Amino acid sequence: MPDQTNSPKTEALTSQLTLAPGLSPFHESSQFKHWRFSLAALETLRSELNSKSVEVAKRNTELEKKAQKSLGHDIPDPPPSTTYLTVADELLLLRFYCLQVSKICRQGFGLSEAVESTAISYVKRFYLKNSVMEWHPKIIMPTCLFLAAKTTNFPIPVDVFVSKIPKLSADDVLEKEFLVAQSLGFEFWVRGPHEPLRGWGLELQDQSDPPTEMILKALPIALNHLSISYLTDAELIFTPSQISLACWRMADKMLVESFLEQRYTTAFSNTGIPNGMTDDKSSEKDDREDEGTLNDSYQYPLYGLTRSRLLEILDQIQEMISSTEGDIDLKKVKEIDKRLRQCTNPEKIPGTALYIRRKQEKETAEKADKVAKSLRAQASAMENDVFFGGTIPADSKNEAQETDVAQS
Repeated sequence: MPDQTNSPKTEALTSQLTLAPGLSPFHESSQFKHWRFSLAALETLRSELNSKSVEVAKRNTELEKKAQKSLGHDIPDPPPSTTYLTVADELLLLRFYCLQVSKICRQGFGLSEAVESTAISYVKRFYLKNSVMEWHPKIIMPTCLFLAAKTTNFPIPVDVFVSKIPKLSADDVLEKEFLVAQSLGFEFWVRGPHEPLRGWGLELQDQSDPPTEMILKALPIALNHLSISYLTDAELIFTPSQISLACWRMADKMLVESFLEQRYTTAFSNTGIPNGMTDDKSSEKDDREDEGTLNDSYQYPLYGLTRSRLLEILDQIQEMISSTEGDIDLKKVKEIDKRLRQCTNPEKIPGTALYIRRKQEKETAEKADKVAKSLRAQASAMENDVFFGGTIPADSKNEAQETDVAQS
């Protein structure tokens, strides 16, 4: 029997089955490479950060107490361990401040969704590297928003910006801007789900008989779910296109699932292989012709995923959004914020003895660094003089030119 492995027919069929789009710009982005996690990895990261922050805050609180006593001041004992925030406490506080980003963008400045989603992403990313027990969100949140407005080409003068936010000064924002940028790894590009959501709207219309009324009715509902998705961890786990499709599915499940069935079935039928089998295996298939075709198309990879896996992901995203819907417990937020005042790392609080000491140490280190740089520059200049001679003085150069003119 001749070897059919490399026959033209087999090669053509294989190329059809393995044909897949190349990497999109999103898959090459820093967002995809550095800011996506599994749910387990995200939980571990936050748990470790919280434990470390509690430990540092406790240690520095003891140091602050000793420093204050050495100055003749009397301060209360450190707070009990139950005062320190848990991961759940931190997340609730961050959810509250992410919600404030949306309100400020929409009601305060009338900024675009791009600014809103980018600023919220910055807040989430910052607090994957830092704890709220080190940096209070009331300062970091507006700084993230101010920075997001610039990186999305909607810059706002700092004086105008702070005038819209009570008890915030220009120095508060500008002093923390570099800290935020550094925590982001200077990776400012964010692909939000707002653009893919409208892209899916166009896809839904691109059918032989598009259900226009259903699409128009579902759009505002999908946008509402999208706003809630900003308050979840979805963007740290899933892609923007998956999040936006989940929002459409929450708005109208039948609309999306009939669309996906049509897309997957069409993509599968275009392979030219009945039921996904080559001719030499077609005799092995069972008699369930129609059911087999549907099941096989269900498993055909489109959008980089089989249909079953895509629906599984959409279910997970929808569960995240549904569990976040509803009003935030403001009483609980206030209670957390009150505890936070007692357990914030004193090293980060202006006016504390530890803050002043660390600031002095930093200034001393910066001065020493400047002196070291100056000495290195002088040594380099002396070394150049040895090999190439010193710099010709300007007066000598002018005298030489005058001599040449006189001789001519």
